[in-house]
Amino acid sequence: MSSLKWFGGDSKAALQQMMDRNCAFLMYIGNGNDDLTKIFDDTNIIQLLNNELILCYKMDPLSPSFKNFKDIFNNVVIPSIYLLEKNNTQQYIINKKQVLTNSHDIHLDLKRQLLNAICCIIKDISDTINVDDNKQKYLQYLTDVSKKLPLFDSPNINAGVQNVAEEIKKSNGIAKIKFKVPYKDITIVKEFQTTSTLNDIATYILCQVNLSRRGIKFIAHRQFTGEDFNQTLEALNLCPSSTIYVHLDMEQSNQWLYSILNYQSWLGNVLNFIIINPFNFIQHFLISLVRPSPSVEAPRTINHQNKNKKQTVKKTTYKASNIHQLNTNNSDDDENNTYNGNSTQQL
Repeated sequence: MSSLKWFGGDSKAALQQMMDRNCAFLMYIGNGNDDLTKIFDDTNIIQLLNNELILCYKMDPLSPSFKNFKDIFNNVVIPSIYLLEKNNTQQYIINKKQVLTNSHDIHLDLKRQLLNAICCIIKDISDTINVDDNKQKYLQYLTDVSKKLPLFDSPNINAGVQNVAEEIKKSNGIAKIKFKVPYKDITIVKEFQTTSTLNDIATYILCQVNLSRRGIKFIAHRQFTGEDFNQTLEALNLCPSSTIYVHLDMEQSNQWLYSILNYQSWLGNVLNFIIINPFNFIQHFLISLVRPSPSVEAPRTINHQNKNKKQTVKKTTYKASNIHQLNTNNSDDDENNTYNGNSTQQL
């Protein structure tokens, strides 16, 4: 029987490995003699955890590393299992639920908690990866984990988990909401009262990331509508914890942009008609009064008359000469034709 491969270095080296490999960091905190360690004896669990996408590390509660860990994460329970992302913005905690008394159901529930946490954290990591080739191995791993989940199903567990969720909501009144804004690559985790409305937490995240509500859609287990924003987190089944994706609705954003451009175009036309056109008219009118138009027609008329006079004189002289020659009695018709022809050539 194979065994689980635990990381052999210290916590600092383990964290560096997590950063380099961009994998989920599974941290078991305990002395090794509890119900949590028994889930690592299951062959199906071992097969899933001995994978490059999971780094398993044991932390002794008496070690200096645990002291530093406790300073970062409040209310650390011993024993427990933590699953962390590379940026440590979200942790998934697995521990024994007191509502379950049967040891078999306890072990099944712990295994289901572990696999569900792995699914959530691998999904979160894959959402940050843009290269399809690298993303494919995370998606394939999610498929493998999902196939194992039915092996640890039990009616008693489902009922017990539901009771625990109800108890948490009633006793704490706190909902832990993780906001992911993919197109800005931002992740924020915040706790709210379960009586807070979706509108309250929407106002919070939009202020944090400096966004306008117009053209924004919120998605968790479904896309929320306008009516949902008046509902409480408890009524929307967002308790005790949920992940909300904040996406930019490009269609609405473009429609808003077009409406702005159309409004600006319409406003420009109105201003042009009411202010600019009358101003230009008055300006041209005043300029015409101050600057009299130059006299251009008179010289043209004089030149035209002189030109006509010259042409008239010249034409009259020419015709007089022709008439004189044609009326001469000493010339016959042939001579006149010859003269007229030579005169035409000379001209």
